[in-house]
Amino acid sequence: MNEPRQTPHPKLDKPGAGLPFLEAFVAKYFLLPRAYRRITWEKADAMFQKQGRILVDLTQNLSADRLQQPVLIDRIAGIEDSSRFWSPGMVLEHLIIVGSHMMRAIVELSRGMVPTGKVDVAAVKPKGAYAAGAVGVFQSFLAQYADTMNREVVDRNSKTTLAHPWFGEMNAHQWHCLAALHQGIHRKQMQRILGK
Repeated sequence: MNEPRQTPHPKLDKPGAGLPFLEAFVAKYFLLPRAYRRITWEKADAMFQKQGRILVDLTQNLSADRLQQPVLIDRIAGIEDSSRFWSPGMVLEHLIIVGSHMMRAIVELSRGMVPTGKVDVAAVKPKGAYAAGAVGVFQSFLAQYADTMNREVVDRNSKTTLAHPWFGEMNAHQWHCLAALHQGIHRKQMQRILGK
């Protein structure tokens, strides 16, 4: 009896390999500083939630199988090569993992405390933990993020910083802006995965 054929896993760079040099350079020294100047705290809140709602709309009616089926896409700006073969559920899981870390870091930075530990890009890759329940968990996370930004942040203009491995030292406002931009990047990834 023949075994079912598995989709071969493509050969990709290792997690944490980073962005292409020119893309990372332009983001760090031009795009992000401009974004930090233009995006207020309230605008970052709105962007984060808007991109989250779009992601929910894209995924809430997917079958469990479709939610868990990895799809190879061309690389888009802002994601590593290792992230090109994800399922819709993996994208949501990644956003929950990264967003939860950013949320806690923003709160601590707003209180003048440097979060313990080092930011590690390779450590926040999805592992399929939520399976078919990813959309519901992501919706709960969006609500938790909004509530935390509203209730627990003390000083939005705190000068305390935490280093991002690609973009250098960043304060609470800058991390909040990055969280919103990060949601947008992975919304584009989701649309590619779903062919929309």
